[in-house]
Amino acid sequence: LEDDIPAAVATRGPSRQLFYRDRIPSQNTSLPSELSREYIARTNIPLNTESTDSSDSSVPYNEGLGGEGLHPPPPQGLPPPKQLHADYSHWLHKNQVAQGHHNFVVGGAHGRYRDYGGTLVEVPEEVYAVRKAALTVLDPITFCWLILTIGFSVSVALGAAKWTSKMASLPYWIIFLPAWTSHGGIVIMHILSARALSKFISEANENRQRQDSTDHLDRVEYLPLLQRSLKFGLKTGVLCLIIFIFEVLLFIRLCRPSSISLAETYIPLWILTIVFIGNGIVCKSQHFLHSLIWALVFTAMLLSVLRIDYGMADIILTSHIVMVIIALLAMASGILIYIIHGHQIGYYKLTESQLTAGGFYSTSSFLAIILVAIMGDAVVLPELIQLDLLLIIVILAPIVVALAGFGAYLVTRDEFDRLLKYG
Repeated sequence: LEDDIPAAVATRGPSRQLFYRDRIPSQNTSLPSELSREYIARTNIPLNTESTDSSDSSVPYNEGLGGEGLHPPPPQGLPPPKQLHADYSHWLHKNQVAQGHHNFVVGGAHGRYRDYGGTLVEVPEEVYAVRKAALTVLDPITFCWLILTIGFSVSVALGAAKWTSKMASLPYWIIFLPAWTSHGGIVIMHILSARALSKFISEANENRQRQDSTDHLDRVEYLPLLQRSLKFGLKTGVLCLIIFIFEVLLFIRLCRPSSISLAETYIPLWILTIVFIGNGIVCKSQHFLHSLIWALVFTAMLLSVLRIDYGMADIILTSHIVMVIIALLAMASGILIYIIHGHQIGYYKLTESQLTAGGFYSTSSFLAIILVAIMGDAVVLPELIQLDLLLIIVILAPIVVALAGFGAYLVTRDEFDRLLKYG
């Protein structure tokens, strides 16, 4: 073979068949009988009968390969090329996944072709259809981050405008209305996901009753996908519920400060932070730095409660709380930079969407540090520089939320595409 000939050579004809260069013996002499039998047994190619599809290629079998001494098993008795290629591709893909190969590069029509190590692998159309049907459950809730991003960006912009007195007369219910509307959108997405799950289960039950049912094979593909979809839907639902309860308590606190304390307002966030801290310490399912970031969040809330509810303003200054918040944002930024740099040097393997999301996260965290520093009066400009810092707060606040939320949406859609292509 010439060096510039690709690893997979497609023959001409109505049915396409791919031959794999790494599966063809490269010895210049004929193979010993024992090795030939081992090769034939490994590839499961029957021999010594007549071909069932002579119209697959218009060129001789060995002519398309070229070179001397290359003698792959003769094509007598092969099943139809379409069936042979589908069975071989699916078997090879399962083998590679079992060996831990996950860095396939997508290419080809409909995203059903993957290339790994010079070997072209095609996912059978039936497997792709089963995955696509199962992931209709996950598809609606992948838009949760996008919906939340839109609603919260508007609410944060309005809240910043009121806090800086740019729109001092703005009612609080108008500020919270976009965020509450986004929660309504989350509920709709979960309803659509539940309807898709009900439809899929109904169709699976009908398919199971047929005599030619393939459900015993299909469930190998769709059960893990349904479990992943249900887990993601449960996590987003619980998280959105906790955030919604906090928004309601914060609204009550802002409208009637004497009716509820700041510690009571933080109740949903107390629960959330304690769960994440305990998850990192007890279950050890996340890195120590992640638990440390949540510990800093807990510390910032505790200091704010001591300052406001218990009248410790003389002991706990605003700058102390600002320093804690900047420390956790700086730590998050450092982790993101480390991951992106690791991708650049080949230590991590990120997809294009994950790399883009990492850029959004990093930018959001840097802008958040600047925003918190300005809001905490930690930034003092010289008299020669005349800038409206209050206007900068109004501009930066929604940008920080939008970048972080859109990055999360990209990661979610990337995970959806990965499940569709690789299972």
